[in-house]
Amino acid sequence: MDSITALTTLKTRLQAILTDPRVTAGAVDARTWIYTDEPLLGTRYPYIQLEKLNNPTSNISIGSNYWEHELLLVNVWFYTKNGFKNTIGGTDYVNAQLVEYNLGQIKEKLKDDFDNLFTAGLGGYRHLNTTKVGYDPKTQLYFGGVTIRVWYFNQ
Repeated sequence: MDSITALTTLKTRLQAILTDPRVTAGAVDARTWIYTDEPLLGTRYPYIQLEKLNNPTSNISIGSNYWEHELLLVNVWFYTKNGFKNTIGGTDYVNAQLVEYNLGQIKEKLKDDFDNLFTAGLGGYRHLNTTKVGYDPKTQLYFGGVTIRVWYFNQ
């Protein structure tokens, strides 16, 4: 496995385990709403973007055909426009509360999905940090992120 495959695996699993907030809010059209580091042209909100941070490696054996233990650190950002409302279980989530709710879902769902992550080749998963919710008045975006770490082995 390499960092691109690990990032793609995370994206694929998030798409499988999270519900698009626009669908919950009543939209009927399917869309891509989870992205990796690719440019985001014409994206509709809310969306998730996975941002690769670092990919440290350590050797765990010797010789010319040595094994490596690789870590991948990723920020999983959730963005929503000011005023977008989502009702879940009778509770209205809007702005900062919507960001907080979705950051919690990202952590909970990835943790619960570990068996599938492991089957896909990731040897481990941990969420390390959750940012505070930010707001950019210029773009009218609320946002927050979860920093996660996954690891895998290469020969």
